[in-house]
Amino acid sequence: GVSHPKIMKMILSTGESQRMLLKAPDDLRQDSIMKQVFEKVNKLLWRNIETRKRNLRIRTYNVSPLGPTSGVLEFVPNSMPLIDILKSLHQGDEMDITEARLKMKEFQNQSKNVRIQVYKEICHKVTPNLRTFFFNNFTSSDSWFESRTLYCHGIATTSITGYILGIGDRHCNNILLDKSSGEPIHIDFGVAFDQGQALPIPETVPFRLTRDIVDGMGVTGVNGMFSKNCEHVLNVLRSNTQYISGILDVLKYDPLYTWTMSPLRKKKLKQIYFNNDESDKGFDEFIKTDTGSEANAAIETVKRKLGAQGLSNEAVVRELIHEAVDPRNLALIFMGWSPFL
Repeated sequence: GVSHPKIMKMILSTGESQRMLLKAPDDLRQDSIMKQVFEKVNKLLWRNIETRKRNLRIRTYNVSPLGPTSGVLEFVPNSMPLIDILKSLHQGDEMDITEARLKMKEFQNQSKNVRIQVYKEICHKVTPNLRTFFFNNFTSSDSWFESRTLYCHGIATTSITGYILGIGDRHCNNILLDKSSGEPIHIDFGVAFDQGQALPIPETVPFRLTRDIVDGMGVTGVNGMFSKNCEHVLNVLRSNTQYISGILDVLKYDPLYTWTMSPLRKKKLKQIYFNNDESDKGFDEFIKTDTGSEANAAIETVKRKLGAQGLSNEAVVRELIHEAVDPRNLALIFMGWSPFL
């Protein structure tokens, strides 16, 4: 990432050693708050019979902000960024990942139809292959099946929760995979409550459900345990709308939380989107300063998603999956998101 975190080895009072990440310059206050929200969602999932017996949960890690520009994070052992896994798995493709990104960037100012056509051409040359990760890391039939199950459960839980909370910036560096269990671990929550829709190149999907993500689910893809687990998670969240709204109402008055992007997040996104050139002059028009109206609007958006205009859980999940895998949406996302993976 842009901030290049440093790994520290800490000796605990018990005599054990543990690795931690020191991250600066970056604002981890929002990450810390979102971690607390995830833990409350996990409690709701544990109380429900259907989600508890499937062990549906969000994999979290400890975050301790040291101030507005630095913090310490738990080092997640046996994990690897999704992008590093996919780079090794896609080495035999007709088009490599860097070339595909540059191809999308070349046409990002063209018409929508042209960009969709370019995206489809890239997809013909980049073959999804995440299934190989599970074959290589889990060699017995039992471990392979269990890891894929944990993977599908984790993707379903983080997808639906991420959609409700409007978590964006789900590029391949912000998703880790646990090499010992197959579980996904999401990191970096600086873009939340649909802030991604206000970026210069807006995010057009509710969550990351690209071809490689689906490939890891096995032959049934999104139509197997993934969609059913999404329905169970959504049911729990919708059944606890008042509880979730209460959590967010408390955040309105939390001095650590910001409902818009911090200056450090803005700077990082400028570097990513514009490479510090002169084309970033209009960026601040997209990323507004924090006011009370943003908090109220964010909370109302969450409530609206939970209400879903009275649609059934099955109908909502079906529509979200359709939006997430639609090439017409994926083709319009920022090239650094690597929507072809």
